[in-house]
Amino acid sequence: MRVSEIVEATGGKLICGNSNQEIVGFSQDSRKVSAGMMYIPIIGERFDGHDFIKNAFENGASAVISDRDIDDSEHIIIKVKDTLKALQDMAHYLRKHRKVKVVGITGSVGKTSTRDMVYSVIKQQYKTLKTEGNYNNAIGLPLTILRLKDEQVMVLEMGMNHLKEMEELSMIACPDISAITNVGTAHIGELGSRENILKAKMEIITGMSDDSMLVINNDNDMLSTVEVERLNLIRVGIDNGVDFKARNVVLSDEGSTFDFEYKGKVYSVDVPVPGKHFVMNALIAIAIGLQLDISPEQCIKGVKEFELTRNRMDIVELKNNITLIDGTYNASEDSMKSSIDVLATYKRRKIAVLADMLELGEYSEQLHRNIGMYVAKNKIDILVA
Repeated sequence: MRVSEIVEATGGKLICGNSNQEIVGFSQDSRKVSAGMMYIPIIGERFDGHDFIKNAFENGASAVISDRDIDDSEHIIIKVKDTLKALQDMAHYLRKHRKVKVVGITGSVGKTSTRDMVYSVIKQQYKTLKTEGNYNNAIGLPLTILRLKDEQVMVLEMGMNHLKEMEELSMIACPDISAITNVGTAHIGELGSRENILKAKMEIITGMSDDSMLVINNDNDMLSTVEVERLNLIRVGIDNGVDFKARNVVLSDEGSTFDFEYKGKVYSVDVPVPGKHFVMNALIAIAIGLQLDISPEQCIKGVKEFELTRNRMDIVELKNNITLIDGTYNASEDSMKSSIDVLATYKRRKIAVLADMLELGEYSEQLHRNIGMYVAKNKIDILVA
């Protein structure tokens, strides 16, 4: 991205430097910049990134945007009113001025694993960029977009914990295709009800053009009520699939298999990780792949080659015939139930080690009780909590 484009995108003023200079990368962390990169100082709750501008230059940064004056004549300096808004404006500008398809993924749980599976499918045919780690918020999403080089598709994970946050992300990314994995109870303490969680998740359509594609999990009781006339709504499911349905589902502790029908032909899919929820992720990924003109065979290959991000149901074989299932990245009612479902498929002695579920507010005690009852229902031998 050229300096002149950054000035145009942000409405900022070039204080010092060459407007034709190409910026090769962006970071809000002064420790992670290098030659050719731009440092973006963000004002946070505990730190003001402007205090580290000198460190960024010492570490090799070639440019900076700032909302205050800087005594420096050796680097590219762009003055803006708000550095966070400037970051988001730069990302939106790049997205709109590059020929790239954008896929947005959200949901109470399963965002990351669905993102990874969608990426695995799409990269079979297109050069693809995806969100790394948990860069799914008002800072992480624009930084992800600003990594764009010559990729043809971006797969963006989009998270939120309050109303209007997803709307902001959608207006930055303007997805061509979006998917909502489910509406559960994550962040219910902040949002107050599942109805508000649905409302917040549906904000992902704000930046989408008419006739764009929205894929929803129609097995979810909240998402099954969704109607959006201006979009191409694709309802996928295992039990209640309307447009796209998994049939003959077989679950085991090694993975899953299922069939789907497309244009009058039946295809079989191998999912390399256990859990019914990964069958749903695969359905979403295949539906998106087909929309992007990826063949069913390539979609199936992408699912089979899918690799999980760490701590999202990692399965580790230990000594003495012990299998460790690591789902420690996050904890919500739905993700815990999915993990317990996987644990229950094992024929050996089963031990569940569960931590607190946070951000549940007044619902906390009841939802924790629900998990305890679910553990008992699935005949887990020992619960450690």
